[in-house]
Amino acid sequence: MCEAHASAKSSPAAGHLRWGVLYGLVLPQLAALAVVALAGPSGAAGTVLDWMLGLGTFAGMALWIRASRTALDLQSWCSCASASVTVRVIESRRPAAPAAAPLEPSAAEEARELVAR
Repeated sequence: MCEAHASAKSSPAAGHLRWGVLYGLVLPQLAALAVVALAGPSGAAGTVLDWMLGLGTFAGMALWIRASRTALDLQSWCSCASASVTVRVIESRRPAAPAAAPLEPSAAEEARELVAR
């Protein structure tokens, strides 16, 4: 099938990972976390700030991974992988919706209408 030495990095179809975006998201938060740990408030305020910065760092990494999931997947593909992928299309055979028949007013609706008058 594919040659063992062919890598996705040489493939022009492979997506481009934006490592600079990841570093731009994570490094300032990690630096702020270090500053808070060294010279920040102590007690409950410091703990809350630590937690917020830590969760923000992980949220930034999760967003980067979500935005880069295609490029991360394509890294492990060789250049001839697209020729060996099979896609099966299954058509939907749902019956058409039945035509809506005009509804007769129920006794409760007629009673509400009479009360409203």
